[in-house]
Amino acid sequence: MISISVGEAKNKLTYYLHLVEEKGESIQVTRHGKTVATINNQDSSNVLSKKQLFAKGLESWRSKYADELKQYSDEEIDEIFARQKDDEPIVRHPEDFDW
Repeated sequence: MISISVGEAKNKLTYYLHLVEEKGESIQVTRHGKTVATINNQDSSNVLSKKQLFAKGLESWRSKYADELKQYSDEEIDEIFARQKDDEPIVRHPEDFDW
């Protein structure tokens, strides 16, 4: 991982983005020696997708409530969650509110 200051990042951002994009480098941006940001390639394996985060959270929830869930099969639990899913999200517009 390359460590650079905020000033250097400002002055040479294009160069460092090239390193991230083409070389797969990770860039740590620091201010007064403390990390304020990390720049990684979008395809980096250490970045979890929303689906991966949800799956990890669901796995954690299932392990936390394992004793209570023993009476249900995985398919029954999936069916319960499927019934709870809203098909259409609620969309709120600014004119819907009393300002």
